[in-house]
Amino acid sequence: MKLGSVFNPRGVLEINYKISSIDAYQNVLYTGDEKGTLYRYQLQPDQAMIIQANQAQSKSLTKSRIDQIKVFPQAGANLLVLSDQTLFFVEEKTLKGDQISKEKVSLFALNEFSKINQLEIVIVTKKKEGFILQYNQKAGKFECLRERFLLPDIPVTIAFIGSLFYFGISKKNYSVINLDDKQLQVANLILDIGSNPYLKATDNDELLIITTNNVGIFIGKDGQMKQKSTIQIQNKSIQIITIFKQYLIVLFDNLIQVFNLLDSKPMSDIQLSSSAKCITQTSNHLFYGSSSEIIYLYQTPPEQQIQDLLKQGKVEDALQVFQQYNQNQDAQKNQQLEQLKLDCGWALIRQMQFQNALNYILQTNFEPRDFICLFPDYYYAVEKLESVNPNPSQNTISLIIAKYVQEQNKGDPKKSQELKLQARDFLIEILEKKRAVLTSTQYAYSMKDKLNLLTSTQIFNQNQWHAIQCEQLLELIDFALIKAYLEAQQLPKLKNFLSCNQIYCLSMYAELQAIFQNNKAIEQQQGILARFYESFNKIDLSLEVWRTIGGDSLNQQVQQEACEETTRILKQNPEKNRIFKFIQWVLKKQFKTGIQIFYVSESIISPDQMLKFLDEEKEQDLKRKLKEKYLEVLVLEKQTEEERFHTQLVYSYIDFLFTIFPKETQPAQIDMKKNQIAQESYSSLKKFLKNPNAKYNSSSILEKKVKDSWMIGEVILLYGREKRHEEALSQLLNLGFYDWAEKYCCEYTDNLLTKLFKKYKELYFFLEGKQKERSTDQQTLFAFNQVKITINNFLKKYATHSQLNALEVLEMIPENWILADQGEDDGLFQFLNSVISHTLHQKRSTKAAFHLSDMDLLNVECLNASTKQANVRITSEKKCAVCSRSIGEKVFVVYPNGVIAHHTCIKSNTICPQTDKDFEKYFKM
Repeated sequence: MKLGSVFNPRGVLEINYKISSIDAYQNVLYTGDEKGTLYRYQLQPDQAMIIQANQAQSKSLTKSRIDQIKVFPQAGANLLVLSDQTLFFVEEKTLKGDQISKEKVSLFALNEFSKINQLEIVIVTKKKEGFILQYNQKAGKFECLRERFLLPDIPVTIAFIGSLFYFGISKKNYSVINLDDKQLQVANLILDIGSNPYLKATDNDELLIITTNNVGIFIGKDGQMKQKSTIQIQNKSIQIITIFKQYLIVLFDNLIQVFNLLDSKPMSDIQLSSSAKCITQTSNHLFYGSSSEIIYLYQTPPEQQIQDLLKQGKVEDALQVFQQYNQNQDAQKNQQLEQLKLDCGWALIRQMQFQNALNYILQTNFEPRDFICLFPDYYYAVEKLESVNPNPSQNTISLIIAKYVQEQNKGDPKKSQELKLQARDFLIEILEKKRAVLTSTQYAYSMKDKLNLLTSTQIFNQNQWHAIQCEQLLELIDFALIKAYLEAQQLPKLKNFLSCNQIYCLSMYAELQAIFQNNKAIEQQQGILARFYESFNKIDLSLEVWRTIGGDSLNQQVQQEACEETTRILKQNPEKNRIFKFIQWVLKKQFKTGIQIFYVSESIISPDQMLKFLDEEKEQDLKRKLKEKYLEVLVLEKQTEEERFHTQLVYSYIDFLFTIFPKETQPAQIDMKKNQIAQESYSSLKKFLKNPNAKYNSSSILEKKVKDSWMIGEVILLYGREKRHEEALSQLLNLGFYDWAEKYCCEYTDNLLTKLFKKYKELYFFLEGKQKERSTDQQTLFAFNQVKITINNFLKKYATHSQLNALEVLEMIPENWILADQGEDDGLFQFLNSVISHTLHQKRSTKAAFHLSDMDLLNVECLNASTKQANVRITSEKKCAVCSRSIGEKVFVVYPNGVIAHHTCIKSNTICPQTDKDFEKYFKM
């Protein structure tokens, strides 16, 4: 028996004649030999010897070879037999035959798949003619049905479907004749006939045509190709093609090919021990004849086919068999297919095809313990596996590989070692994938869920497992992966595993710690050891390792990693003493990384505690930078409300700037553009001072830090924040910053422009007196003229400004100031002109508003009076607006619009029940 074959041959009857043709129907088998004898055998399907030789009948029809036997079911299961160019109609029980036609016959065919034309046969004669005979069931004989038709030549193969007659002429072409067409014209098919022409009807609308290189093409009765794959038959001379159930069976001299008729896929090739001559089938049995015996092709059950193919590692063939026997889509099929894919994976493991096995196994919900138990070094204890079998690892991967190498490679140790490495990599990958599934949010497994996973029938140890919780399974997987990574020295994978995952094998820390500490590769990559400690909640040990790495290494990249990891761990595991112990070295090595610790919650480290810790830094510049950065985080990002921290931040900015540009430096001597650090700090100071949410103590900053310094802008800003406008204006005027002073006044709402004009006037009189005393002093003269121009421009610019009281200014204008002719350069004239125009406009606007208001008041009073005069007349016909009943003697209410309702019916005294108008709101408006 051939493993995995759809059919397997078994000899059932030895014969002493040369068989030439065969056919069967129900439980009867007919054969013909080279000498014209016809044989009849009774089939006994339930017995081991399906054909009984002693029950055979025989009858000689001619002295020549019997070329063709065909049971005609519609004619009482009698036979059509072609021998010596004569077609006989043979009675099936007695084998007595009568000649149907006197013509010499080359070929004939039944109309097998037509219900309408099922009593018809087509006959091709030696005269290159064809005609149709129909069996008359009442008369029990054949009658000529239609006109004869001529053929170009005698065909080598024919097929008869419905009213279509197909034929193939050797070395020429395939053709078709529509027998319903009165002209009976021959139409050639556009298909190459090839060297082995053959036609086979497969159903009532499908025909198989063998073309060049023995390629089989399916066409419909319309001549169009079917939407199905072609079949590739071996390029040999075809004896016969037959249909058995869903199989297409092709017989060659010493070979049988089996194809699935549904999808055209090859199923198996059956090599024959002796030359085959003919083949036939009943509804459930298949037979072929060889030179010395009749052979029964019994069908292998699909389950057995699949198992046989899996043993050979032919997993694709096994899947194909499954699909061909399971065409329906349902839940049960999906479960069976999943089981088969897992079996395929294990079958490939037997063949040491680990990568191919992985592809199949990952398509299933497999049980990872089946694989872990193959590697005893990779699980902590047998009890952890929760196996029904007390010894779940009878067959280890080492033993399996040793047996395979002994059989296939003569025990080659190099091959054995190579396969062990492949097996370990296979285990790693399959456990990684399973872990990803178990921890995925898509599957949403609860860690306490007990899992029942799929186990293959093909596994080596044939284990059964107790259902265990998801977290227990992950514990086994994690332990196995960590050990496998270490053994395989897959350190990048181990690093990533420890960095990105929650570890579930925490209880196995002691054993793993010893392995890590004794691993030479880990000695060179201490970062992995640090991650190991962190994953197993040994936080301080992890931080100690990172501190050693960062302190000892001169590599900038290694330092950066150590600092980043230390800071990350401290942020994820915040504890005051731990942070103060391990962050200091990070702040010195990588300032930008270390300051991330400032974002730790104030409930863990209070601001005062953090500032005290930073004060302990001996390096002054670093201490200043750290404190300033912490205050920025505290004030600007955490947005603390405490004034002292806001003030300390300003102090820090100012003190640093004064170390670069001393306090007594003249403003003209300072160029921030030449010092980028100072420029950035000064920009931060100005931005913070202008921040409306800043809560610093401006008085303290002004008096203790910036007063009498080069920070004039900051002094002025702080004066304004303290409402000390007089001092601000005085300082600006003393410095000659008139435009700045005017801008300052416009930014506040304390009528400052009027006060500024008063100071301008005082300055004017002061310089005027000084100029009279020193008439030749050019500097005094210039200052005096500058003030006059400033006052002139001021009066023109701010005549109608809201911060300028025009009446007060008019009173302050000295009597000796000359009002010149109208002109644009005369500020006093422009001021008076603008003020008078503006005042008149305001007066008119106020008067108009007064009259409009008075008119509106009169309208309201008129409306109110007319509303109060409204009256209604109550009669017996007057009805309630709510209930529509007569008012009668009940208490009622009257609304201003004349609507009447019972007092007990209304919802509100002010809202009309008919119009919903609220009179209370109306009269208020």
